[in-house]
Amino acid sequence: MNKNKVLVVYNTCGIKCDNTDWYIKCINSLLNQDFDDFKVVLSSCLNSPECFKQVYDTFRDKISYCYHAEPHTVNITFNKTVQECVKRFGEFESYLYVDSGCSFGDQTDILEKAYKNFKLNEYGILSIQTDTDTGFQGLGLNFKNDAQEAQVVGKDYIIPLGKAINLHLNIFHNDLYKLCEKIIPDVFAAHCTESTFNYLCASVNRRWAIMKDVMVSHRKSLDGATLCVPHWSPVHRNRWNNLLYGRNALDFINNKEVYRVGLGYEECNNILNYNPGAYDSDNVPLDRDGLTRVIKEFLFLTEKELDYNQFKTKFI
Repeated sequence: MNKNKVLVVYNTCGIKCDNTDWYIKCINSLLNQDFDDFKVVLSSCLNSPECFKQVYDTFRDKISYCYHAEPHTVNITFNKTVQECVKRFGEFESYLYVDSGCSFGDQTDILEKAYKNFKLNEYGILSIQTDTDTGFQGLGLNFKNDAQEAQVVGKDYIIPLGKAINLHLNIFHNDLYKLCEKIIPDVFAAHCTESTFNYLCASVNRRWAIMKDVMVSHRKSLDGATLCVPHWSPVHRNRWNNLLYGRNALDFINNKEVYRVGLGYEECNNILNYNPGAYDSDNVPLDRDGLTRVIKEFLFLTEKELDYNQFKTKFI
C-alpha cells in the first residue's frame, strides 16, 4: 500500500490578475516528476471562474483543487488546503509549499532529490533554492538575492537560529502540522513569517536547511504579494507589528517567558533576538514544551479569531 510521502501545494491568487497559462505550465512541471507517492493540489484564492475552469479542464483528476472564495493571506489558505487534503487522504510525511512563480521546468528529479534529502537528514523544513528573491544575503556569506546557478553547493546549509530566508519552495515535516493542525503561522498580515521558522523546527527538535546543488526558476511576486491586507500596519506604522485580528506583537516581544524559552522574531531588524541560554550546545531547546506553548499562543490564531471550519472553500 502506497504511503503519502509528499503533498505538493501549488498556491495561486487571482485578486490582482490570473496567470492561467503559467499556472498550467508549472503544474505540468510538478506532475512530470519522476517520483512516487505524491499528490498535487491547486490552492486557489479568488482566481476567476474562467481561470479555474481552464486549469480544471486541463488536469481533471490528475490533481486536486481547493478554491478559496474569500480573501485570506497565503499562510491561511495554504493551511486550509492542507487541512482539506488531510481530511480526504490522511496525513502526509511532508508538505511542499510552492509559490505560484516557481517552475521545475525540465528538471524531473527535483522532488525525488528533495524528499530523499529531507528524510535522510530528518529536517523540519527544507528549502529548495530559487534563482530570484532568495533572501540569502541575510545569511551573511556573500550570497546573492538573485543567481544564475545554485549558491549552496556540495553540502546542505543549516540555517542558524536567528536567521531566515524567503519562503518560495519549502518542504515542511508532518510534525509541524501536528502542533496544531496548521503549518505556517497565521497571525501575520504580510511580513515576518519566515523569521519564526527556525523556532517551529526547534519545537519539534528538528532543523531548517537549504538543499545543496539544486535550483529552480522563480518569477518574483507573480500574483502580487499578499494583496488582501496592508503590508504596513496602519496602527503601529511598521511592518513587524502588523498582525491580524487586532493582535499586538509587543505582547510577545516584551514577554519574559517568550524570551526565556528561546523564541526569536524578525531578528534581521533586531526586534526580538533569541536567548542563546535557552538552547544547549546542539541548539536543542532546553524547555521544548515551553517553546511550543508560546508558539501556539502567539503565532497561531485561535478558533474564536478565525474558525477554519467556516471558510467558504470548495474542495474537489
